[in-house]
Amino acid sequence: MEYILYFLQFDTPVHFGCGEEGGKLEKSTLRYRADTLFSALCCEMVAVGDVDGLVSVYEKASRGHLLFSDLFPYVKKDDEPHLFLPKPILTIERNEKEPAASYQQFKTKATQQKSLKKMEYVRVSESVDYLKSLGSGYYGDWERPDTGQSHMVTRVHCSTGADPLPYYVHEITLSNEAGLYGILGYDEEEDGDWILALLEQMGVSGIGGKRSSGYGKFHFDDDPIYMDQDGCYTDDAVLYALLTADDATYYMNLSVLLPQAEDLPVVQEGQYTLCKRSGFLTPEGMTAAKKEDIYMIQAGSCFSRKITGQIADVSSGSLHPVWRYGKGLYVGLSL
Repeated sequence: MEYILYFLQFDTPVHFGCGEEGGKLEKSTLRYRADTLFSALCCEMVAVGDVDGLVSVYEKASRGHLLFSDLFPYVKKDDEPHLFLPKPILTIERNEKEPAASYQQFKTKATQQKSLKKMEYVRVSESVDYLKSLGSGYYGDWERPDTGQSHMVTRVHCSTGADPLPYYVHEITLSNEAGLYGILGYDEEEDGDWILALLEQMGVSGIGGKRSSGYGKFHFDDDPIYMDQDGCYTDDAVLYALLTADDATYYMNLSVLLPQAEDLPVVQEGQYTLCKRSGFLTPEGMTAAKKEDIYMIQAGSCFSRKITGQIADVSSGSLHPVWRYGKGLYVGLSL
């Protein structure tokens, strides 16, 4: 399988709903997961009447010929993108007991532990050192993605014959030097080019919530990178080596994952976190209805081998299938 890195720079603020918080407008996150991205691509094809393309992308993704990652933050420094991956959900036993420490040393270490617990992402080029630190007791000063600012803004709901009512929306504004990147896995180059064209087209209407208010519009920041072992920058070369590792100690998934029944023993032995995925269906000419809630394995979870995953139909009686993407895309982590 080959891989493409693509970079999205946002022209407007974004609002990505947080299912774990009930999807309220007052809560949002910078996480844009692969299942939502896949659904957005399907909706884009439906909007332009490309039914054959819709069936094709579903079939190729189901067979593992097209794979999508969640979107992760990147920050440009000196014209080089610093790429970040989810902090691995991984606990490793210490190699040796920690020596006795003074009160001040203990206090400093406690502060570092607290900071590490809040950390969500690890820079790709620091990932090897970060893994080594888990077993050494060294907490380090790891680079964090400074992507922008978040705000709570007031909007007014106006409907015919009703009094205007205020409501609040949490939005995130990404800086000019930051954005979100994704990884696309493909077997045929024409499929990779096709998906990139769809993504570029989606930038006009935007992604995420409140698109009718202008949120989530983006364009490609620089050209996509067709990845190889040499790389264009430091981080993409390291990332390619991780993506193609086949003898790693652990495999960390880069997309929300929906395992099949036969994969459950591997899941139970792994280290993972679940996330709640929900949403709404709006069939043409019908009232919006809530999708069936489903719990999936969050990106950053680690397993002893790669789990294929599946695409599930969560239509709940809809007039057409509604697919929830849950295929696995992995990087290898070695200790």
